Amino acid sequence: MRQVVLQAPGEVKLRDAEIPEPARDEVRVRPHTVGICGSDLHALSGKHPWIDLPVVPGHEVAGTVDALGPSAGDLAIGDEVLLEANLVCGRCLYCAMGRYNLCEGLKVVGCQTSGGMADAFVAPADRFHRIPEGVTMAEAALIEPLSTVTHALRIVGGVGGAVVAVLGAGSIGLMCVRVARAMGAEAIAVTDPLASKRERSLSLGAESAFDPTRRGTVKEIRSSLPRRPDVVFDCVATQSSLEQAFGLALNGGTIGVIGVPTGTVEIPLPLLQDKEILVQGVAMYIGEDVQRATELIVSGEITASGFVTSSYPLDEAPMAFDAAKAGEQVKVQLTV
Repeated sequence: MRQVVLQAPGEVKLRDAEIPEPARDEVRVRPHTVGICGSDLHALSGKHPWIDLPVVPGHEVAGTVDALGPSAGDLAIGDEVLLEANLVCGRCLYCAMGRYNLCEGLKVVGCQTSGGMADAFVAPADRFHRIPEGVTMAEAALIEPLSTVTHALRIVGGVGGAVVAVLGAGSIGLMCVRVARAMGAEAIAVTDPLASKRERSLSLGAESAFDPTRRGTVKEIRSSLPRRPDVVFDCVATQSSLEQAFGLALNGGTIGVIGVPTGTVEIPLPLLQDKEILVQGVAMYIGEDVQRATELIVSGEITASGFVTSSYPLDEAPMAFDAAKAGEQVKVQLTV
């Protein structure tokens, strides 16, 4: 079978591999649609803190069950499924608390194990969810990244009636905009260096959008909003974006860090203490977040046309990664 591998920094290859056989509690899935995630791009650059190369990427996956292990639960061959990518032990304190996204032994399909950018891959049966009727494969493959967003909005306490700022208008940032609007945010401001992404954020529900590289951006954002943001979502996680987040946040407000930093980022502790700002890390999701994300897809609040800007066949994976790296695309997907 064909399999995409991130071989070394900057090197995407398509190689031949053996078709995997599912273990006792696993199923084999033939992917149809696989999204390229920001984490995949970080991994390709060699700068992701938790992913070592080489790796077979692909955790935003929708496909069809192709083979079953003997203890694979109630899935059947031919079921159309989407992947919940976190692999957990089920025994540690965090799993027992229901917060299995914090599992002591957490691994992620396509990050620490072989992922779905292939003609077939295997994962535990309980990591798959049936795709609801009427949901396309392209939409189903958006549910994994969308689950991170629904998790983020849940753990900051919700955004109904809140003033929100979203730093970074990639796919996760734009999903934050759309979901915050669906959840009743009072006002939303966005930053991104690219004009095309700022314009897209306005079409998805933001009231205003700004270039973060311009001098005086923080002051402009604050002037555009009815008050300082109750919640700032940092979808970039660089030193400059975190400093902007602290410059924006309401006293007593929350900064939700969704982006994955590629290096050390310093927190201005005097501001955190004096203004009682909560910095909330965001790490993946749990089942209820996947369910909420699925509901948003089923309801039409989130659509493939709103986020998927390019699609490539698996054989053109190197070109797809080049397109995703270039920055103008929102979500690039591969079809298998």
